[in-house]
Amino acid sequence: MLRPWFGLALTGILCALSLPFFAISLLMATIWAALVAVFAPFRSRKRSIDSDIRNAWAANEFGFERAIEAYEELIDAHAWRRE
Repeated sequence: MLRPWFGLALTGILCALSLPFFAISLLMATIWAALVAVFAPFRSRKRSIDSDIRNAWAANEFGFERAIEAYEELIDAHAWRRE
């Protein structure tokens, strides 16, 4: 009869001891999110896609007649980066 209450008591103690860690992590996440929101406009943005590839995609977004060639170009563009 005492055994289920013992497990429940240990679970309660464990939860009570973990609450401060949870509160600290929430506070840290709030601070980091605020810092990122404040300094986001000031950091430089680097794009991984070359500008000429981006312009080609934007110019003919739904060009299905050239879809296979575009897919092959995309595979080639990512394949040389991994080597």
